[in-house]
Amino acid sequence: MTKRVVLLEEGTAEMKGLMGSKGAGLTAMLQAGWPIPAGFIVTEEGCRAFCTRLAHLSAEGTQEIGSAIQHLEQQSGKFFGDSLTPLLLAVRSSESSSRNTASHALLHVGLNDVTVEGLAKQTNDRQYALNCYRILLQDYGQLVYDIPYDLFEEKWEDISILDEANLEFAIAEYKRLIEERGRHPFPQDVQLQLKQVMRAVSDSQRVIRPNSQQELLRNPSHFSDETQGAAVLIQVMVNGERGDRSGFGTVYSRHPGTGERGMTGDYISTDASRRSNEGLDQLRNEESELYGLLQDACGYLESHTREVQEIQFVVDSGTLYLVEIIEARLTSQAMLRSTVDLVDEEVITKEDAILRIQPWHVTELLKASSNLSSELQLLLEWADEMKGLTILSNVDHPKDAVKARSLGAEGIGLCRTEQLLLSASRFPFVQKMILADSEAERKRGLERLLPMQQADFEQLFEAMDGYPVTIRLLDPPLHELLPDIERLKERREQLALRKLEENNTEVQELERVIRRVLELHEQYPLLGQQDCRLGTVFPEIYDMQLEAIFRAAVKGIRQGLWVRPEIMIPLVGNANELQVMRDLVDHVADQVLGEEKRHCLYRVGARIEVPRAALTAAPIARHADFFSFGTDELTQMTFGYSRHNTEKPFLHFIESQRSLPSNPFQVLDIDGVGQLVEMALVQGRIRKPHLKAGICGENAADPASIAFCHRIGLDYVSCLPEQVPLARIAAAQAALLAQKQDPNENRQDGDISTIA
Repeated sequence: MTKRVVLLEEGTAEMKGLMGSKGAGLTAMLQAGWPIPAGFIVTEEGCRAFCTRLAHLSAEGTQEIGSAIQHLEQQSGKFFGDSLTPLLLAVRSSESSSRNTASHALLHVGLNDVTVEGLAKQTNDRQYALNCYRILLQDYGQLVYDIPYDLFEEKWEDISILDEANLEFAIAEYKRLIEERGRHPFPQDVQLQLKQVMRAVSDSQRVIRPNSQQELLRNPSHFSDETQGAAVLIQVMVNGERGDRSGFGTVYSRHPGTGERGMTGDYISTDASRRSNEGLDQLRNEESELYGLLQDACGYLESHTREVQEIQFVVDSGTLYLVEIIEARLTSQAMLRSTVDLVDEEVITKEDAILRIQPWHVTELLKASSNLSSELQLLLEWADEMKGLTILSNVDHPKDAVKARSLGAEGIGLCRTEQLLLSASRFPFVQKMILADSEAERKRGLERLLPMQQADFEQLFEAMDGYPVTIRLLDPPLHELLPDIERLKERREQLALRKLEENNTEVQELERVIRRVLELHEQYPLLGQQDCRLGTVFPEIYDMQLEAIFRAAVKGIRQGLWVRPEIMIPLVGNANELQVMRDLVDHVADQVLGEEKRHCLYRVGARIEVPRAALTAAPIARHADFFSFGTDELTQMTFGYSRHNTEKPFLHFIESQRSLPSNPFQVLDIDGVGQLVEMALVQGRIRKPHLKAGICGENAADPASIAFCHRIGLDYVSCLPEQVPLARIAAAQAALLAQKQDPNENRQDGDISTIA
């Protein structure tokens, strides 16, 4: 039978799953000879078995917990509920917490109207004993009955006055408030008090706000808010709040803000005659032996846990106790610096370092500065040694390419040319070209755009010298290129009111534009003339773009650059569409490149973004050098959701009902969209074994999505420039985790630009 109550001296470090992370840590330290207050763990199973509704324990539970308390009484010489020498307990969760959760803990459990007088005699300080009772009442009311702290503070207007009369008044008012709001009086029976506290600590997902001098003992502790029924740690209270040579504090084995090596922290002496702002300096100067013991504890814990540690400690009349030991919560900067230092100190390996990096570590640092810190740069270099996927970047402007390279992108996976052409300065030329009545007039408009596009591509090739530049030909829906018909009609009405002649030049041009817009109007524009279909209506647009690409390539080659254009045909639906577009690419390349063609090994690939393309990938692969999976569009068409409506209440409702585990535009839907990607990849590589393939979408930088891409054998992911560092880390983590699951995996990744 699984143990449900475990004394700290009976546990082992390997019993973390049973005892909780804190309990197992304290057990290991106790067995290694470190000063730990006596205590026991009520395991997660024990909490579930013992605690029925209203905190009643089974008879068996009462006996097991009672036996553990008797053990504490024998060790301490004090007795739980005794009027003369009361044993007081600290009750807290035994689980370490998430980084955003505050402590669930109650101190001085066992105080009541009788035992508070016993504590007063023990300490010879009734004011101190009454204040401990007051704090227990407010923490009990908040944790057990969710009574806000503000209501307790209202009962005592001037909380700074701690004379006995005020404290007795506050205690009476607090008990009355608990009975009114909780509908049960505060338990004077200490056994019932413990049971209710234990149940509340185990199950609570609430946050205790520190409100007393004990802040340093409670505030740094963080417990899990993700699981109810967590294991509970119960220990003998040690007194660091009063008396000679007493105090309490928190130390870290490294600085939690910067990651700098060496113990740091704070200490508060409770001796009023010695109280100062010196913190740990005071402890080092006046209790050098205890200070050295804390330093040794930090070193011991780091060497055994391989993590930066936080230790809460109490000094009771010159005796040191380590009351709580948890993994320190670090800032992103501190996490990365300490991780790199632990590798340098040979405490952990480079692989360990990469696996412990969380996405928010990277994103928080990049929000603070666009430049990579030395630690992050080093970690990224290690990640590059381990990853299998190549990390490319999506760009909308040449300046994005420069940023992407500075952040480690190994090329451009998606250049959205519509963002270049549809800028405010260029869109009027595009619109005029679309609305032209003749091919000749349309070509004149394109001649204005050609040098602009060529300049864009020249800058991209320069920024990515030696790296692939994937350029997606113009692909917006036709309706996005047209003027708003309602505004045009409003303008016509305005001109009519001015009673201009019908042969007026402005009137004639407006009528022509309206007529042209109506000719091009589509009932369902998002499923109409767009992407490569747009090229069948206006082939001159793609002619111009291809000419601009190859002109830029010639110029780059003659400047000594290694130019690697990869031309992506958007929204391919069948093999014939790709074949027609490939023939066009080859034709323009022959005309423009001339003798430089041997130096410009361009590629032509298909954008797989509709389900039919994924299902018929084999014939499409005949004409493709690469596949680029547009997961945004695939998600949109597979789910029937618009990616532009992800903030709408409908999708939020679905997520709240758990119909969707996550937003599929942020995290790749592996079961649906992922299967289309994998199916298309398998089909494509049956036709062409070395077919290059990757994804580019909003979910391309998600670690789970990247792990899926690694598993199925994609070559690259392409994400936003600012996401490149995160994707590099995630790709390395995916490779390392895959190796752990399959030690025989030895994936040989060649150059992703291999000719298909």
